[in-house]
Amino acid sequence: MFRKIAILLAVSVCLAFSTTAFAKRKPVPFPMIQGYGTVKPLPSASPTINKYWVYKVVFDVSKGGDPAKVNSGLDAVAETVNAFASAGVPQNNLKFVVVIHGDATPIVISDGSYKTRFHVANPNLDLINKLNAVGVQLLVDGQSLITHQIEGAEISSKVEVTLSAPTTLVIYQQHKYRLYTP
Repeated sequence: MFRKIAILLAVSVCLAFSTTAFAKRKPVPFPMIQGYGTVKPLPSASPTINKYWVYKVVFDVSKGGDPAKVNSGLDAVAETVNAFASAGVPQNNLKFVVVIHGDATPIVISDGSYKTRFHVANPNLDLINKLNAVGVQLLVDGQSLITHQIEGAEISSKVEVTLSAPTTLVIYQQHKYRLYTP
């Protein structure tokens, strides 16, 4: 008899807690990244995205492009954020890390230095700031910085320097992050 009462009490407490937790959940803003990563919501698409799961992704961004345009790999990160947001996944359930290296390395340069090198304002800085604001961690390969002769003072304050892209990608995959190479 006492065991049945204890079980009923435990179930009641769990239900009360889950009701309170779900009642406090705010609607997820969509798009989460305004102006980038265009996504149209498709509620009946498969597979179904579980908005209660935590998604851990490490993005490998290494392709360069037109210095006057937003890097396509960085825009793909925004698209991924917005796709999950369209399915109702909250920001705190997205554990996204971007590792920038190779020909993409210059996208992390602050505006003044970027203008000196490419004669245009850095079109990536606004997106870098927006990604950072929603919790996306941006990392740049220190070895690529050396190769591209980019000094520490030239790097956006929203980007952290790592030893190398290969070591960083391996470390995050060891921590069960899924690799995505846009």
